Amino acid sequence: MTEALHSHVAILRLNTQLFLNCLEGVIEADGMGRVTHNTNSLAFIAVHLVDARHFLAQELGLELAHPFAETLADVQSIDDTERLPSLVELRTAWEGVSAPLTERLAAAGDQLLDASPSQAYPVDDPSMLGGIAFLLQHEAFHIGQMALLRKQLGYPSMSYPTGEPNG
Repeated sequence: MTEALHSHVAILRLNTQLFLNCLEGVIEADGMGRVTHNTNSLAFIAVHLVDARHFLAQELGLELAHPFAETLADVQSIDDTERLPSLVELRTAWEGVSAPLTERLAAAGDQLLDASPSQAYPVDDPSMLGGIAFLLQHEAFHIGQMALLRKQLGYPSMSYPTGEPNG
């Protein structure tokens, strides 16, 4: 595995855990609620990230069943949603897409990483590896939003994993 790919896989694994840590202990009503009328809920950001992970999985050639594809078909903002998945459903979907996605990314070869992605991303690297970097940064941005909402809702700060790094 190249150094760049190794770093991307490490970030994917870290983001996987941080997402779960943001939802740890949050009660359903808080996860569905909005801190202000023009702020997204934890659940809406979470479903957006599950959707984005499914998009990345598809970019990498995985064909996974997306549990919320129909729900999100015409959604552009939280105001377009009639019903969001429960926090348990979101955690389950996140874990369901994350394991095969991590495995696929860790095994990706140069041919896939050097290929052109399905769309251009706002990064200097036009390859799939550049697209992956952007999508991982996108995840980190929204996980930061989730961490802030968690604090605003009165929960303890999101925690970073401790212990030995994953190989």
